Amino acid sequence: PRTGEFTEGFRERGFLPEAFVNLLALLGWNDGTEQELFSLDELIGKFSIERIHRGGAKFDFEKAKWFNHEWIKRNSAEQLLPHVKSVLEEKDLSVDNDSLLKQVIDLVKERCSLLGDFYDQSSFFFRAPENIDADSVKPKWNDAKTAFFNEFVEKLNIQEDWSSENIEAGFKELTAAHAIKPGEVMLPFRIMLVGGKFGPAVFDIARMIGKEETIARIKKALSIFRS
Repeated sequence: PRTGEFTEGFRERGFLPEAFVNLLALLGWNDGTEQELFSLDELIGKFSIERIHRGGAKFDFEKAKWFNHEWIKRNSAEQLLPHVKSVLEEKDLSVDNDSLLKQVIDLVKERCSLLGDFYDQSSFFFRAPENIDADSVKPKWNDAKTAFFNEFVEKLNIQEDWSSENIEAGFKELTAAHAIKPGEVMLPFRIMLVGGKFGPAVFDIARMIGKEETIARIKKALSIFRS
């Protein structure tokens, strides 16, 4: 109160309660096995005073993040939903479609160590990225790649079955027709959709953001890459 300084706790840093209880319990105790992940009920059932360490406990923040990552992966999308919605709302991103958000959570949760990571790993599903990592693409950009993506847009426009498998099949057929290795255009496609070199399978992203949004992001990125 004297200084007005705000100090973040572990909850504010994005730790799940069950992960933090788990790591705290193992700072000074173990059950004599190699097991590291325990629910609260398991901790209660297995605890014994004899297994408390005599030496001082050593806290490792990276290990704490590991616990949180493992608990994020262990939790269902339904369990993570309120936490993720809160993270997104703090960034002025409101998502009303719980069904879609749960699909997204399942796609990206293995990439998240802290709850705050869900914003970076999922925001592009709900709004186009504000910035695109064009510097990773421009040095190797050429007219052949522009022609490829222009034709890919035409192909997407007439595609009726908007599934990940069909989008991928069409993409690879077109790379063969243009005599381009898929890897040469896969990274640019990812950056077009998410803004950077991250995220789950790019064809899953295209499926979930929809045809119109996929085409709009490709066209916008093409204008940047060509400039």
